[in-house]
Amino acid sequence: MITARNNLTARRGTVSVEAALVLPIFLTLLFGIIEFGFIFKDLLLLHQGAREGARVAATGATVGIIDDRARESLTGINLDELESEIKYRTYASGWTDWTDLDDANGENYAPGGSQIRVTLTYAHPLAAGPFFARLIGRPGDASIPLSSSMVMYREQ
Repeated sequence: MITARNNLTARRGTVSVEAALVLPIFLTLLFGIIEFGFIFKDLLLLHQGAREGARVAATGATVGIIDDRARESLTGINLDELESEIKYRTYASGWTDWTDLDDANGENYAPGGSQIRVTLTYAHPLAAGPFFARLIGRPGDASIPLSSSMVMYREQ
């Protein structure tokens, strides 16, 4: 015979089992939302840095100044994990291949009217470590690569 006291105890046990089943899913979603927020923030910063670098490159600044300006606009990012690439291409009956804007002197020798592309790549450290890396198909990694490119015309 089931008494009211036994019924209350059985309900408490059911709540504990349900919580144990739902809690891992809830925590995964919660930390996933937090992780996505950090990724989105870093990606927005990369877009801003690449845009700032391309804007300065379009005015004819040297490669060192372009790189410095892009890096200065990246507050909150570990600059040791950042790689930058500056290239240009010209138009002559079609666009040429991208060429490094990098010579021994570090001068911006891209001709007026050409396109200059600044690409920033960043190894974003995952806040939850390798757990989420497994979910996105990169098991064992503690970071994921983020990249942003901006292109502007070189002023005459």
